Amino acid sequence: MGMAGYRNDEQRHVVDIPVLNKIFEALVSDASELVRDLYWGVKNYLFFGLITTLFGIQELVSNIDTLEGRLYIPLLVSGALIFCGSVQILHFFRLRKKYSRLFKVQEELKRS
Repeated sequence: MGMAGYRNDEQRHVVDIPVLNKIFEALVSDASELVRDLYWGVKNYLFFGLITTLFGIQELVSNIDTLEGRLYIPLLVSGALIFCGSVQILHFFRLRKKYSRLFKVQEELKRS
């Protein structure tokens, strides 16, 4: 396999370079739209996390009387909603921190 395998890998990489160049050219030309879409996608985590958490709280408050009768299904449903909403909100903060540099550059480009 020695040298022949090495040459095949080298030829494969040479073929991959033009394909990668086309991908990078497309990314550069659509970079502004890509960052804007990413920004709103990250914001959606916060929005839907808040909505889900509020639905969980509303479920708990509206079924508080059934908890006295030891019916715990509404408690389980509201707990699941609050948990899922909290996870989405935490995911928003993680993504916002991860892409903060990208969002700052986008804001600077908008101003100029």
